[in-house]
Parts: sequence; C-alpha cells; structure tokens
Amino acid sequence: MNLSHSYSSIKMYDNCPHRYYHQRVVKSVVDQGSDATVYGERVHKALEERLRDKVELSSETRHLEDLMRVVEKKAEELNGNLFLEQELTLNVELAPTGWWDDDAWLRSKLDVLILYEKTATVLDWKTGKRRPDFSQLELFALQAFTHYPQINTVSTMFVWTKENAVDSKKFKREQVPDMWTRLLDQIRRIELSLEHDKWPAKPSGLCNWCPAKHICEYSQV
Repeated sequence: MNLSHSYSSIKMYDNCPHRYYHQRVVKSVVDQGSDATVYGERVHKALEERLRDKVELSSETRHLEDLMRVVEKKAEELNGNLFLEQELTLNVELAPTGWWDDDAWLRSKLDVLILYEKTATVLDWKTGKRRPDFSQLELFALQAFTHYPQINTVSTMFVWTKENAVDSKKFKREQVPDMWTRLLDQIRRIELSLEHDKWPAKPSGLCNWCPAKHICEYSQV
C-alpha cells in the first residue's frame, strides 16, 4: 500500500496513529466534518472570492478588508504574481507532479502564494483558536522552494481570521536540507507503522471529535 501525505494527515498520525489507521489505511470511517469545518470553508471561500474576483466580503469576514488590501498591495510590489488555493504536489522522488496524478506523494494547498523574482510569500488562513504549528509553514516553504528553484527566501504567515492576528516565520534556502530531514523523519514513522502494522492509540481530549470514536476501544467517550 502506498500512502500519500499532507500536513493534515501527518498531524492526524501524530495526534493518534489509531485514528490514522481507521481513517486513512483501512478507511473504516469518514470524517464528516463539523460546524467549525463548515465555517472555515465558508471563510476561505469568501477570502478567495474577494482576492480573485473583487467580491465584497461577507458580514463575518468584513473586518478583514484592510488585510485584503494589504495582500493586494503586496502582490503589486515588485510585480509579484498572486496565486490563490495553489495546489503543490511532489512525488516520492521530490519532483513536482499533479495533484491527482498516480505518483502524488506529498500534497499542500497554499491559500495565498505571492511569487517575486527571488522571494515568495505564503499566507494560510486560520479560522480556529490561535495555536500556531510552524511545522505547517515549514512544509509550505519546502513546497515553494522545490517547485520554484529561483526562490531563495520564503516568508510565511498564519492569519487568524477571528482575531485578525498574524504569526510569521521566514525560511532561507540553506535551511532546506534540515527541513527535509525533519519532515522525512515524520513520514518515516508513518511508514514504519504501515510496515509493522502497529497503530498505537493516543487517548486524549480529541477523542470527542474523532470519527472513529464509536468503534475505538480506546475512546474516552
């Protein structure tokens, strides 16, 4: 069995390999989402339409209008190219491939990508509580470095839409080898679980929202 990876799937494994097994290996459960998921998708769509089609922001996103103007201005600086919902995919050889291609191995969707001649900016909209995990931004930077070899610096940002706040981190191309080491170590742990069919559970407060809680003997529910 060949597994594909993304930030969300790697995070799922880190939180609970047993859930990962049920949801992504044997596929005995499907995550139907939640009210928070629906809200997040609605906000993402509103921001995408505002930047792409100049559609007026909804009442729940209107407080982000100043930020939208900053993004537009930043894209105009130095003749930057603005991309929305950019799908970046690598195969196991770390070569770019298509999102739905058979050899797709590592997928990332960037909410906002601004490309300049030698630098890039990546924005990721966050609609939940402010809990930054910079490993996600590191993965996005790796994708940018790999797909755009002319890029030497990637500035990344979480934008917390409810608080209108930002957490940022900058990455340099010379950091790429260490960044790949960290990511591949995470993926290797998943591959070892698959190889040895070992999927230990990690009971926690997250069990309440797990789609496998009704069939998991470790669920706290």
